[in-house]
Amino acid sequence: MKIKCDWCGSWINDFDQVCPNCGGVNNNYNRHANGVPQTIEELKAWAKEMNLPLQDMRTFIGEDYKGAKAFGIYKDETDGTFVVYKNKEDGTRAVRYKGTDEAYAVNELYQKMKERVAVQKAHQQPKTAASASRPTKDYTAYNKKRARSKKIEKTVLTIFCLIMAALSLVAIFTGAYSIWQIDNRPDNGYYTYEDQNYYYYHGNWYEWENDSWRYAPDESWMESDYESYYDSYSYDSGAEYDNFQDSSYYSTYDDSSYDSDWDDDSWDSGWDSNDSWDSGYDDWGSDW
Repeated sequence: MKIKCDWCGSWINDFDQVCPNCGGVNNNYNRHANGVPQTIEELKAWAKEMNLPLQDMRTFIGEDYKGAKAFGIYKDETDGTFVVYKNKEDGTRAVRYKGTDEAYAVNELYQKMKERVAVQKAHQQPKTAASASRPTKDYTAYNKKRARSKKIEKTVLTIFCLIMAALSLVAIFTGAYSIWQIDNRPDNGYYTYEDQNYYYYHGNWYEWENDSWRYAPDESWMESDYESYYDSYSYDSGAEYDNFQDSSYYSTYDDSSYDSDWDDDSWDSGWDSNDSWDSGYDDWGSDW
């Protein structure tokens, strides 16, 4: 999907980690890779290929399941939006995403499914004598090693991004680029309209109301005059509203949480049909 660079205003891909035009960090980076499902039907096919026990996982792809303890995604035929949800243990629903971007919605559930499988595999006990004779993997040491590796990689990436950001600022101040260009879609970030605080995020508007973020009703200024009310992408710690990135609507998946060899460690050839799924490893009381 094409989005605008927050630094220079150029059109870039949402899977570009940095802008190819100015080198600025893509704050809306959405990782794509070969084989990553982009539609609900592709997600179903992927789950079948990986031999995932969807019923035991309580994961409902393409279904608006109403029962407690469930993850799911479906298309709302009344308005054409895609809904990613989690039904908690008390039966209440937490909506992870509701919008028109099917690929983004699918990726939310896809990443969660992979995370849950990794947790299950970490808890599985050896099933055969051959596997029992092998030493049990020390996940604590393994995770520490991965954390150190990712910390180093993140530091290097941060330094690189700071250098590129500095170069982009020079270009901006020399007039080579424009930070803001009038467009037919808003930029992600904070807005203020008639003393009301809003946040635009991946095709949806949210408003700060009753000490929490919630979906905002459609208003005319959102379609035509939004440029006049834009505040910033970054959160102001002195603001009277909470950081939107701390809300349940914001995606927590970014490049820093992805390890290039994570798939090999966690997936192998998919889910072993001889292994049972234990839903007790899921935190059914949380929003996600």
